[in-house]
Amino acid sequence: MKMNRFAKYLIVSIIAALPMAATAQEHNEQVTVEGSFRPQIKRSERLVKTPEIPQNDFNIPNYKAQTKDFDFGFDMEVETMSAVPYVSSSDYYGKDNFLKLALGTRLSPVLSFHHSSELTKKMMLNVGVDHYSSWVDQKDYKKSTFMNNGVNVMTVNKFKTGQLCVSGDYHYDMYHLRSYGDADGNAVTNKNGRNIHSVKVGAKWSSVGTSYRQLYQEFSGDYRYAGIVGGTHESQVNMKAHLAYSDDSYVVSGDVDVNYGHIYKNLFMMALRPNFNMSGDMYNVRLGFGLDFKTDDKVGIYPDVKGSLFLLDNDLELYVKAGGKSKINTFESVVKENPFVTTDFSYLSDFGYEKTKIDLGLGAKMNVAKVLDIHVGIRYRVVKDGLFFVPDFDFFAEYDGDETIYHLQTFGVTFMDYNVLNVMADANWKINEQADAAISLSYNGYSIEFPYYKPSFEMTLSGGYKYDEFWKLDASMSIVGKRWAMNECGGNIQLKPVFDIKLGADYQIDEDFSAFAEVHNLFHDKYQLYYNYPSMGFELFAGLKYKF
Repeated sequence: MKMNRFAKYLIVSIIAALPMAATAQEHNEQVTVEGSFRPQIKRSERLVKTPEIPQNDFNIPNYKAQTKDFDFGFDMEVETMSAVPYVSSSDYYGKDNFLKLALGTRLSPVLSFHHSSELTKKMMLNVGVDHYSSWVDQKDYKKSTFMNNGVNVMTVNKFKTGQLCVSGDYHYDMYHLRSYGDADGNAVTNKNGRNIHSVKVGAKWSSVGTSYRQLYQEFSGDYRYAGIVGGTHESQVNMKAHLAYSDDSYVVSGDVDVNYGHIYKNLFMMALRPNFNMSGDMYNVRLGFGLDFKTDDKVGIYPDVKGSLFLLDNDLELYVKAGGKSKINTFESVVKENPFVTTDFSYLSDFGYEKTKIDLGLGAKMNVAKVLDIHVGIRYRVVKDGLFFVPDFDFFAEYDGDETIYHLQTFGVTFMDYNVLNVMADANWKINEQADAAISLSYNGYSIEFPYYKPSFEMTLSGGYKYDEFWKLDASMSIVGKRWAMNECGGNIQLKPVFDIKLGADYQIDEDFSAFAEVHNLFHDKYQLYYNYPSMGFELFAGLKYKF
């Protein structure tokens, strides 16, 4: 398989994850796609055969009104769904400036404005503002159930030796908490709001060098804050460095990651990842290892090896790989995945480290007649201190001017060691110039009896059809199997499967102006995202998009 085929798979994987990445900023998202079997190769590894100069990487949302823009992501291990089903789109689409306005049937306003411009020949600016909320009372939620606001600014500065990207993001999100013994949410008022603030500021330097017979360099660093008003606050500092040198058939590279986190205790980790990558017409081999140095813990040593064999004129790849890693469990990742967590995590002292001691995989990728991409794979992991959500039974709250003491339903976390086997498959089919379709599915087998909120089966189907120069139609379906949860009595129960269908239509009024409609949860399936926190059910969105 040619290196540009690697790049194609990487791009497909990134596009599939972008809707979730966009909503991570709004707490509408799923967990980061960490279990995806799409190949994750660095720029320097691609440059062995296809040298290129780093390009600007603005996060510009897509203008297309497609259900695939707000599908649940697919991480090949667990589909953790958001508290709200709407996800703003995120991808490139021709022009760098756009405005999207929409209104849902629950008086749910959607605003997305992004502007990109060249301030000078060597400096670009990107500014974005996003808002989404709901204002109509319904059975399961009270007025102003949630509100997501996001502002981001990014500049890319070009120099002779490279480019510097500086960015800043601020997000304010509000959700309501439910009360125990109040199935219809009658005791929940606007005073029970869960207010979450998050900030990220950072910079990344990328050298102009392609790494082909010269040293390619990437350096980045950021500061992050995440906190719940009146509760837990976290600060993080992260730094990364990537160095690489390549020749005609090999790449020598090294990565250094430094992570510092503080909640109620300082946590520090430094990871080193040197590796050697060698390529030929019919093979690719990566040989490396990882070293993790952690606060108050032993040094972790992990393999980082992969071998690929390319057959059938590079249209078939067979691969095997082995790896492992450690990571700091952060409050930022917890509150993004589940915004209904308790405000006080002091009982944990700190989140500690999650260690993937063994990570083995094998699979095959194949392209058929240049129109069908197929991937099947098996992955086995041994995880220590994996994080799971359980109820916090002792969360009580009082509010100014209100004599009521609320027993609110929130979630704490617990840590368990487990093994998991993932059997995965997906296919992307370019039917013709007007139509395309895709399917992804996975079976996940856990060694523990109750892997809370992690389903054993997941499947997504999606398709698009361009009827003519004016109309574009899309549809998608998400199926997630039963998931174990702990109820308010401490017993283990199974949440019913998820069955969610979405439809989208886009009418192009002119080259830059279009009208769209989106239907979410077509059959009003009131599946529970987390125990006693059901989905919002059916909703219709209609709006306008303008790109300029």
